[in-house]
Amino acid sequence: MNKSETITEIAKALAKFQSEVSDPERTKENSYLKAKYVTLDSLLQAIRPVLASNGLSFMQIPSTTDEAVTVTTLLLHESGEWFESHPFTLPLMKKDPQGVGSVVTYARRYSLSSILGVAWDEDDDAQSNNETELTKQIAQEVFKLAEVKNVDNNTVASYIKTTFNKTSSKMLDLSELKQVKSWLTSL
Repeated sequence: MNKSETITEIAKALAKFQSEVSDPERTKENSYLKAKYVTLDSLLQAIRPVLASNGLSFMQIPSTTDEAVTVTTLLLHESGEWFESHPFTLPLMKKDPQGVGSVVTYARRYSLSSILGVAWDEDDDAQSNNETELTKQIAQEVFKLAEVKNVDNNTVASYIKTTFNKTSSKMLDLSELKQVKSWLTSL
């Protein structure tokens, strides 16, 4: 995270913001994970008045490549102090305007919620435990498939680095591992 030289005023304002804001209502459901989440417009409606009353605002700068979408979020204070998030990068699964828009919206919601400390999805430990077991299973399948397809570790590592900007398969989540498996299957 980057920040202005001093953060005294923005830190006070952010603490006040966090004490005043309510987590937005989760009105949409992710059918795959069976979990509810907050839409970007609901998040914005919940935070904008509280941000403004504390002298805070934000900017979000999306950028795209042929393979990914990146969003950087800046939290600004009327004093001139600021925080800048690390770029949040997601793979671009559908390479059309709707696909780009969907990924940008998701990245904006996730990045903004993170920098502000606002919850936007359900924290379901049972789902998380099930996903952890499934992630381990898919990881094993990926390694076996790479061996069967005679794909060396460097090729897999290069795909992971290029697609997800991660340096190890151990850093991949379930959906990313499934994408690696799908890629290997297609070879």
